[in-house]
Amino acid sequence: VLAGQSREHVEACRSYGMNLGVAFQLIDDALDYGGTAAKLGKNVGDDFREGKHVFLHATVYVSYNKKIDDAVLLVENGKVVSVVDAKFAGELGGGYIMHDMRGKFIYPSFIDIFSDYGMPEVAKPKGSEDPQMESNVKGAYGWNQAIHTDFHADKNFTVNDKAAEELRKLGFGTVLSNKKDGIARGTGAVVTLNNDKENFVMIKADASANYSFNKGSSTQDYPSSLMGSIALLRQTYYDAQWYKSATDKKEFNINLEEWNKEQILPQIFDASGDWQKILRADKIGDEFGVQYIIKTKGDEYQRIDEIKNTKAKIITTLNFPKAFDVEDPYKAQWVSLEEMKHWELAPTNCALLAKAGIDFSITTSDLEKKDDFLSALRKSVKYGLDSSQALKALTYNPASFINVYDKIGSLETGKLANFFITSKPLFDDKCEINENWIQGKRYEIKAFDQKDIRGEYSLSIAANTPTATFKLKVTGEANSPKAQIV
Repeated sequence: VLAGQSREHVEACRSYGMNLGVAFQLIDDALDYGGTAAKLGKNVGDDFREGKHVFLHATVYVSYNKKIDDAVLLVENGKVVSVVDAKFAGELGGGYIMHDMRGKFIYPSFIDIFSDYGMPEVAKPKGSEDPQMESNVKGAYGWNQAIHTDFHADKNFTVNDKAAEELRKLGFGTVLSNKKDGIARGTGAVVTLNNDKENFVMIKADASANYSFNKGSSTQDYPSSLMGSIALLRQTYYDAQWYKSATDKKEFNINLEEWNKEQILPQIFDASGDWQKILRADKIGDEFGVQYIIKTKGDEYQRIDEIKNTKAKIITTLNFPKAFDVEDPYKAQWVSLEEMKHWELAPTNCALLAKAGIDFSITTSDLEKKDDFLSALRKSVKYGLDSSQALKALTYNPASFINVYDKIGSLETGKLANFFITSKPLFDDKCEINENWIQGKRYEIKAFDQKDIRGEYSLSIAANTPTATFKLKVTGEANSPKAQIV
């Protein structure tokens, strides 16, 4: 029919076919919501229950390095069916709920692999005047209670929708969660931020083994210093090697059993504090043939060459220092040059990591207010971080670090339908996240084209004479305003 026709004729036919399909789908959606099975030819509500959605004409970032400007995204049963250019979409078939996304942008949801979302609260150590030389943990455990290799995040995780909502509105859809307690912290689990039963949000159990220099809630006297923490880690490695190779064991040790099992997992080391701890952690890893993924403080720029030589993958933070108050000469004299330089250079950290060829991911950890995350991310881009590298650090890299890129990290066919929709390109200061879809479930962040009514108003009430006039102040979030008469 179209052979030998002009380009204009072919395009007109394509547009007609697409619009006819959309019109058919709108009728199908209406019937699916309020029709009858006899008219519909299928059970009413099947499309909604099956989560069959098509997003039309958005700019879709399939991955950090692949963008389709006028795309059609198909989602079914919580997974991506396909993302194609609208020119090549063809017939959509029946049963899809239509979403016109003209002028909108769709990105794979972010991933944070240094989180404690859904974990039990870490108990604060109770002080005692008496020394505690031995572990007070009962059972066939090791001799030091700062070694928690028996902790498994998947067995302790509970959904917390309030905490999840805080991350969803920043664009996150998945986290690697671990209880941040102890020198050996046990395993982490990969979970989505969906508000569903734990069984359905758990993507991968025992996804990482986690370590630090901080003994956490342990009340045992040892270790009491960084040197002691290093010694305890090294001793545990040697004890575990002996335990594994012993042919005639005279004891059963839960912690050493679990330690040895966890060595096949991605090894994450929390070296927060300063760049020197990064090098110390890597030196321990080198001694025992372990390549850590190292969580840092965000000051890697100070020793970028040395850190590159560790060959470690990095989890970095965007916890930039606030500007110092130097108006008061007395206060100003107490601000050191080191502090001033860190204030100046911290926003360049991610750009310098990328320039050095160091693989890194970004975490919300350490932020005083998580709401600052997106502005800090955009600040990193303004200070030299390429926008594609920023996306890579929040999608591809974290998923690859913990071996779950086959499930999340992009919008390729078969992966979880984790994505968020924005009003403008993500790194535009005026960009707003409108929706975050997790496992094909929609979470509204800010309604499309919602009016921002925040501000101060004059409120007149004429019920009495004379008319009463008040000042009305509207504050809060744009999508959840609060009014107060002042």
